[in-house]
Amino acid sequence: MAPWARKLSPEGYVTADIDDLGDDGAVVRAELGDDVARWAVQVGTRIATRITREIPVLGDTTPHFDALRVATTSTTLRALTMVAGLSTSSSLSSPEETEISADFARRGLALSDLLRSIRVGYAVLAAALLDGAAEHATDPSAELRRVSVLLFEAMDEFTTEATTSFIRARDSWAASVSAARLEMVQRILDGQPIAPEQAEALLAYPLAGNHLAFIAWTDPRLGLTERDLRATVEELAACWGTPTHELVIPVGAHTVWAWARINTPHARRRPLPHPEGLHVAVGQLDSGPEGFVRSHREARSIELLLGLRPDGTPDAATHADLDLHALVLADPPAAKRFVARHLGPLADDEARMSELRTTLSHYLDADRSISTVAAQENISRNTVTYRVQQALNACGHPAGEPTTRLRVALMIREWIPDSSPDR
Repeated sequence: MAPWARKLSPEGYVTADIDDLGDDGAVVRAELGDDVARWAVQVGTRIATRITREIPVLGDTTPHFDALRVATTSTTLRALTMVAGLSTSSSLSSPEETEISADFARRGLALSDLLRSIRVGYAVLAAALLDGAAEHATDPSAELRRVSVLLFEAMDEFTTEATTSFIRARDSWAASVSAARLEMVQRILDGQPIAPEQAEALLAYPLAGNHLAFIAWTDPRLGLTERDLRATVEELAACWGTPTHELVIPVGAHTVWAWARINTPHARRRPLPHPEGLHVAVGQLDSGPEGFVRSHREARSIELLLGLRPDGTPDAATHADLDLHALVLADPPAAKRFVARHLGPLADDEARMSELRTTLSHYLDADRSISTVAAQENISRNTVTYRVQQALNACGHPAGEPTTRLRVALMIREWIPDSSPDR
């Protein structure tokens, strides 16, 4: 065993879930300790982040990024067991790596994207392990040589196996009806010319009438299937009435795009259920081929909006309920700068500032009714007045000025708890 591996630790405080890291994770925790497992999770996340920064299409949505992060964390753990001498295997391949390679193919990505992601990820992984050896090994020079050779030899086999998995999945996917349907839907969404009769025959779905679009996805670690996603979409669509037609297309292993054709353009008839382990974004009910596209784009904006929440709690959300949020949070860095300008110290994470923000939000939502807020928060009217004044002083809002920007800033701050501006 390489004793230096026990000294690896994450940078800063990491709240990573290390209870579900598979067999390699269990070995790392048992032999090297929980802190080393957290280090591996942090490195895996760093690899996924670097890959998606270099090749954005690989992590363009929350489920796609999460699937990539699971795979890169698995590879990090496998590499760690190898260089630490905890495994006799010299292979970095894992079920997660095989699945993400196949998933890239099912999403219609190019083999060059996969190979580039491996090169980018390898650079981050090798740097992390070599830095650890250089800092903690008793004989850094010898250990750096040993680790370098191991990683170089393992990466060649890793690339070969990933390529094989990708090509096998691509060939199978290319022959499937789902691939043809996804290609047709992409053409429709991109505004390319199509033959409507041919499109409707292939999709088994009419482009006329009223459409409601859905995007449903799940965390890859939960083991839920396309069937679970399809069933959830059907359940949610029934909240608007009985669909005459439904179109459900898998986009990768953990996401589906769906449309339901609803005969009557009514608002939702009953509350949405809360799907267990699933996220669902719903567009607006809209008509015709243009409505088919618009509703999907609205669902997409809600998908991106839900991805901004740090807790990642599975839920269903509609564009009808969150259209203002989707509009003002379409550019998250700009939204964070907006919060900083208009809330100032009031945006801080301190418990007192959170309390002042809550009371000020209730006060503005209640059209400045002190008695309404006092009853809502079960505090005295004087306390409401004091908190509101303290909040306005903290953010520097001039007395008598319109509060539109202040309301929007409070809404953004509530949706994105970490609203420090990106630089």
